[in-house]
Amino acid sequence: MRLLVQGVHKRFGPVQALAGVSLELRAGEVLGLLGPNGAGKTTLVKVILGLLLPEEGEVYLEEEGRRRRPQGHEFGVLLEGSRNLYLNLPLLANALYFGGIRGLSPKEVRPRFLHWLERFGLKERLHAPLASLSRGMQQKAALALALALRPRFLLLDEPTLGLDPVSRGELEEILLSLKGVGLGILLTSHDLATVERVSDRVAFLKGGRLLREGPTRALLREWAGEGYLLRLAEPVAEALAEALGPGWLAEGKDRLVFLGEWAALKEALPRVPVEVLEVSRGEPSLESVFLRLFGREAPKEPSP
Repeated sequence: MRLLVQGVHKRFGPVQALAGVSLELRAGEVLGLLGPNGAGKTTLVKVILGLLLPEEGEVYLEEEGRRRRPQGHEFGVLLEGSRNLYLNLPLLANALYFGGIRGLSPKEVRPRFLHWLERFGLKERLHAPLASLSRGMQQKAALALALALRPRFLLLDEPTLGLDPVSRGELEEILLSLKGVGLGILLTSHDLATVERVSDRVAFLKGGRLLREGPTRALLREWAGEGYLLRLAEPVAEALAEALGPGWLAEGKDRLVFLGEWAALKEALPRVPVEVLEVSRGEPSLESVFLRLFGREAPKEPSP
């Protein structure tokens, strides 16, 4: 089975939010949808869900050679900021309500929801209102509900928002295990390190248009060319990348990526004004590729 988005256009007044976007999400894979703020990522998720109607294009499922429109119960959804749950309702009441909308009985929903709450360390909060939980806990509760409804595809909009490093690692493990049992997962996030670790393919959006799409590792190798990683003695990588010009990218606070041949790097090293502790061969991360595509429009995760 695969989810197909073909030629989708969406406007909000004079703003072209989506301009002919076409994507494919297969069962058993993770597709990372990336782009700067305002690129159209959340709009595309809402079009897939049927929350927004496109002016042109269509969304459908293809299975055994037949195409049909997707049904809402086939999607598990996590919208940015846990906006798919009621803040003043207890977690269990949320689960039973949304399960009932899907045609699922309390006997079906409750044990599944408890399983995922326990997995996320929230079992003791079963009867607590969502509003009483921290931002990270709300994200976990919303994801637990999405999984309890046994979707065929999972649409995650900023799922790591508010999660601590341990919880992010747990989420990555869960996504990989879900992929292994055949779920198709669309992941939109500014947490590029997580996307790089779990995605099979990535797609880049800008201004509502699809710039590039393909296997994650293949795109990294393609854009990397011959590259070298420099570890600096001082956390000034971003300023140096701007000062040194084309071919230099910041990789964290104390690492620079040089895109070029070894001979060119040897010639350029004297221009690096801080001590270089180590030079190694390496390919850029998704963050470096993002900067190469979008300039200084580096994605910033909103403050919790």
